[in-house]
Amino acid sequence: MSEETKPDLSAFMPEGWEGKLPPCMIQVDVEGRMSHDGAPMVHPGIIELIYESVYYEDGLYFLKVGQQRCQLEVADTFHVIQRAWFDDDGVMIHVSDGSQERLDPATLRLGDEGVLYCAIKNGAFPARFLRQAYYQLTERLVEDGDGYAIEIAGRRWRLA
Repeated sequence: MSEETKPDLSAFMPEGWEGKLPPCMIQVDVEGRMSHDGAPMVHPGIIELIYESVYYEDGLYFLKVGQQRCQLEVADTFHVIQRAWFDDDGVMIHVSDGSQERLDPATLRLGDEGVLYCAIKNGAFPARFLRQAYYQLTERLVEDGDGYAIEIAGRRWRLA
């Protein structure tokens, strides 16, 4: 779409809003809890629709439902890792949208204040480990030179 044919969305932008699209008025806190204008979102159908409709682009989160698009207000990551467990092949993780997938240990990284992150959904999204999942994963934490690594399926994965 050229600049000339882009719709003027300025009427939908709250004063001071600096996002690319109008805000959805949906907030996601660091624990992955969703709210709308500060009120907790609890309707399972709406939450499922949001999980199915979210996409990540240039470090921002957006919803696209039909032809409507808006920007989410996300405190850290949209998805969070709620649980992690070891099996013979590596680590399985339970994601906030209810899905389970195998952790790609090559995507593990330490953020500010020791917060652990990984990539999920075939690398499409970053995800933050919640405290419980963090401790479950770090059961296999080992010192590795001047840092730490996690042993997964017989291999050490250095945390950077």
